[in-house]
Amino acid sequence: MRTILLLAEKPDQAKKYANALGSPKKTDTGWDVYSEQLSAQVLVRPAVGHLVERSNPWTNFENWESVERLPMFPDHFDFEIKKNTKKNFNAIKNAIKTADSIMIGTDPDREGEAIAYYILNKIPGSLKKVSYRLWANSLTQKGLDMAFRNLRRPEETVNYYHEAEARGEADWLVGFNLSPFTTLMMRDHELIPEKSKGMTVGRVQTPIVSLIVKNNEEIENFVSKPFWQLRLFDQTNQVAFSHEAKFETEAEAVEALDLLSDRATITQVSSEKKSKTAPKLYNLTDIQAEMSKLYKFDADRTKSIIQSLYQKGYMSYPRTNSNLITTNEFDYLVEHIDDYQAAIGKTIETPNRSPRKSFVNDKKVVEHYAIIPTEIIPNMEELEKEERLIYQMVTFRTLLMFAPDYEYTSTSITLDNNGQEFKTTGSVTLSKGWQVYLPSQSKEQVLPPYQEGQEIAVERQLKEDATKPPQRITENSLLKKWLPKYSLGTPATRDAMIKSVQDKGYITKDKKSGQLFPTERGILLIHYLDKLNIAYTNPETTGKWETALAKIGEGKMKKEDFVAKVRLAITKQIERGKEIG
Repeated sequence: MRTILLLAEKPDQAKKYANALGSPKKTDTGWDVYSEQLSAQVLVRPAVGHLVERSNPWTNFENWESVERLPMFPDHFDFEIKKNTKKNFNAIKNAIKTADSIMIGTDPDREGEAIAYYILNKIPGSLKKVSYRLWANSLTQKGLDMAFRNLRRPEETVNYYHEAEARGEADWLVGFNLSPFTTLMMRDHELIPEKSKGMTVGRVQTPIVSLIVKNNEEIENFVSKPFWQLRLFDQTNQVAFSHEAKFETEAEAVEALDLLSDRATITQVSSEKKSKTAPKLYNLTDIQAEMSKLYKFDADRTKSIIQSLYQKGYMSYPRTNSNLITTNEFDYLVEHIDDYQAAIGKTIETPNRSPRKSFVNDKKVVEHYAIIPTEIIPNMEELEKEERLIYQMVTFRTLLMFAPDYEYTSTSITLDNNGQEFKTTGSVTLSKGWQVYLPSQSKEQVLPPYQEGQEIAVERQLKEDATKPPQRITENSLLKKWLPKYSLGTPATRDAMIKSVQDKGYITKDKKSGQLFPTERGILLIHYLDKLNIAYTNPETTGKWETALAKIGEGKMKKEDFVAKVRLAITKQIERGKEIG
C-alpha cells in the first residue's frame, strides 16, 4: 500500500484534512488515516506557519560606522529552522522518509506555496517526491471532498513559490541595503542621534509612509481659492440648472451673468430606465475597508477574525482579491438561502436564483473566489461577538446577490440661455430592490415634465464657492483606494504593512475617525529619501515591481532576471545617494 505525506500549514487545517479523508488516528506528530478516495495511507503532518526562515549573513547594521561597504549582496541565501519549530520540522522530515509521495496542502496562495517549498528544500530527496497540490478554498467536508477530487499538479502552482521567493529575496535586498544606508547617512548629517533607532526602508512600507506624508503636506499647504458659477433657477418648479464654467473673479462672473436673459428654452429632455445590481461580493480588502469605516476595526483585526471563521469551517478562504465566485459555490449558496437568512435574522426577497456575470464567472476565478459563507451554518450564539458581526456582514452581502435589482429612471434636462448651456439631472425610483434592505438609500430628485422647445422663466443667480483641500487619507481609503491603485502589497499583506508603519513610529491613526497622520520621524524619513532620490518614496515603483512579480507567478518571467534588476536598481540608488549626500 502506498503512503502519502500530506503537508498542512497549521494543526487545525491538518485535523480537518484528516477527518475529510476517513477515520484518522491521532499521533504525537499529526494524524494517520487510510483514504479510500486516494487508495493510500495518508500521514497528515502540520507545519506551524513558517518553520524555516531566511538567515541574515551580516551583523546588525545599527553598529555599522560607514556606508562604504554598501551595497552588499550575498552570493546566495541560506535558510535555517526556527528553534521553536524543530519538533514539527523533524516530524515532517521523518514522515517524508517513509512516504512514497508528497501532497502539498499548505494554504492555497503564494505564501502557502513558499512555506511548503522552504521546508522541503531543507529535506534532501523530498522535492522529487512532490506529486500533488491540494488547493482548498473551503475547509468544510464538502469543500475538501471537491478539493481532493480535483488535485492539482505541482507544476501548476510552483511558480507561485518562485514569485514569493523573488518577492522575499528582493524585499530583503532592499531592506538590508537601503535601511542601513539611510540610517548611516542621516546620522552623518546629524539628522538623527548617533545612538538612535535605525530608519527602515521597504518596498511597500516606504511608499505607504510617503503617501501619508504627502497627503498631509497637501492639506497643510492648501490655500482655498474662491470661485463663482452661474445658475438659473426655475422658481415655479423649484429646479436649479448649472453651468460648467468656473470664474476665478466675481467681476468676470457678474459680466457673464449680465449677458443672460430671464427666459430660457428647453433644448433636450433625455430619460432612460436603468438598473443596478447589488454590491459586489467581498474580497479581503473590501471587508477590511468596510469594517474600518463602520466599526473602526484595524485591517489585521478583521483578517484574523475571518481567518478564525475560515478555520472553523464557516467562511471561505480569506486572503482573496476576487469579487467573483464559480457556479459550484453559487449552487450551494442557493440551496442554503433560507438557512443563511435564519442565521443572521434577516428576511430578503431572493428572485435572482440563476448565476449572473457580475457575481459568477468560472473563467475569471483563477485562484480564490470571493469571501462567502460555507454550507456549514454556525450556531450564532457560539461565535465570539466580533465573529458574529463579520459573519453577519459577509452573509448579508452574499444574500443581496439574490435580491431584486434597484430600478430607476434617470432624466437629464438641458436648456439654452443666449447661447449658454445649463443642465440638471434627476432620478425617480421605480423599484427599490436590494436597496430596501440598506439603512441609506438613493435620494430621488423628481423633475417636472419639461418638453423640448418649452420656454420657461428663470432667475439668474451667482453661486459663490471655494476650492476644498484634499481629504485626509484614512485606513479605509488607504485599503479601498490607494493601495490597490498602486498595487502596494497584496490582500494577504496589506494589513501587516499598515500595522508595521505604525509600530515603527512613522504614522499614527486617529481611533475615532480612522484618519492617518505622519509623525515627525515619518516626515524626516521621506524628506531625506526624496533628497537622495530614492525611488521607493514613489508608489509607482512598487507597482512596477508587482507587475513583474505577477509575471513570475504566471511563468512568464524568471526569478533570477527580476532579482538581477533589483540589485542593479539598488546599486544605482546608493551610488547616486552617496553623490548627493
